[in-house]
Amino acid sequence: MAITVYKNAKIYTMDDAAPYIASGYLTVSDGKITDIGCMSQYKRPEGAAETDLHGMVVLPGSIHSHSHFYGQFIRGCYTLTEPMANWQQILGRMWWKVDKLLDDEINYYNAMMGLIEGVEMGTTTYIDHQASPNHSLGSLELIEKAVNEVGARACLCYEVTDRDGKERCENGIRENVQFIKAHQGDRSALVQGTFGLHASYTLENDTLERCAAEAAALGVGFHIHVAEDKADVYDSYRRCDKHVVNRLNDFGILGNKTIAAHCVNVGPEQWSIFKENGTMVAHNPESNMNNAVGIAPVWQMLNDGVCVALGGDGFVYDSFKELQIAVVAQRAHAGDPRVMGGDASERLLYKNNFKVASTFFDNVGALKAGNAADFIAVNYSAPTPLNEHNLFSHLTSNFSGNVDTVVVNGKVLKKNGELTTVDKEAVFAKCREHAERLWKMI
Repeated sequence: MAITVYKNAKIYTMDDAAPYIASGYLTVSDGKITDIGCMSQYKRPEGAAETDLHGMVVLPGSIHSHSHFYGQFIRGCYTLTEPMANWQQILGRMWWKVDKLLDDEINYYNAMMGLIEGVEMGTTTYIDHQASPNHSLGSLELIEKAVNEVGARACLCYEVTDRDGKERCENGIRENVQFIKAHQGDRSALVQGTFGLHASYTLENDTLERCAAEAAALGVGFHIHVAEDKADVYDSYRRCDKHVVNRLNDFGILGNKTIAAHCVNVGPEQWSIFKENGTMVAHNPESNMNNAVGIAPVWQMLNDGVCVALGGDGFVYDSFKELQIAVVAQRAHAGDPRVMGGDASERLLYKNNFKVASTFFDNVGALKAGNAADFIAVNYSAPTPLNEHNLFSHLTSNFSGNVDTVVVNGKVLKKNGELTTVDKEAVFAKCREHAERLWKMI
């Protein structure tokens, strides 16, 4: 059994028992961390390979609680010319036009693009949400193929919606059920499945009832967009005279295995439901502000004990940049520079995302013996002292773009700043080819 030691690093474990090691090592074997400690106590295991990190900063790999690989090729698209002044127009004039044009090759290379850029930025785990209504069946297998080729960790689902007719809705349900069944039973596997739903405003009552029954039989929860825009809330009041969170909760969609993405337009009554039933919230600040749908009440939800975890919505896979934006946005929104300090940042980026990932995978999270060897090393020469007290000030200032090494399940995906599992330039050449093909169809 191969043993590798990563040594001479500043290690931030995100483990309360031993949160910071000023000069330490990690021993990895069979995909797991088998030992972690101070260099002063280090003894090289017999036959172990050593990687000297020369003082780099080691952190758990970033986890994205909400991503959309299928939207990567929108970047730079100049053929979407209709003006979009609000969220409904963004959906109707862009996303619901684009998703109908996605085919198998585009789905695969969209995923490869998102995964490659994410790994380069230190993201190791993705909770992804797919939509390609004319090529839904088998789409999750194609994404799984991309995940395995890159070597990342991912939980995948397909969005069920009524907006494209009964047949496509049935196909979406079928894709979720088949994929979940095929991946149940081995929580150590790098790819898992959950049940995807689009959003309340594109789901009829009978579809919610059907999906709730299917998920209950499988023992899984949901990954769904909730109150991203006020239009979602208005639609729910129109349908049933209750907030969208109450509607979903009444149908059994929420709970401790469900991820509610966005939750921009919620109040104390709604997030008390999240707290009571354990629903996890995926926060996507850059996407929310880009779409002008608002700023989620993250600070208040965190203070009230809701599990709010950082995502990116497919808009960004750089968690360091996303956290910086999240912190600044919460302070501006509250008019108070005291909100979102280091403790809240740690919960948002790490500890709550550990909880999200642990819904699907065993032994993921903090850097400690017995957990999966999912970690990164950041080549950061601190211009001011970096110690156990000030990580997040440094992290949000200048960690972006400085990820040197990425390890997932003990496998090295990036070393010395270069990807090791895929040929980035060859993949991106195909991405450009298929993106241009997509743009011509719009």
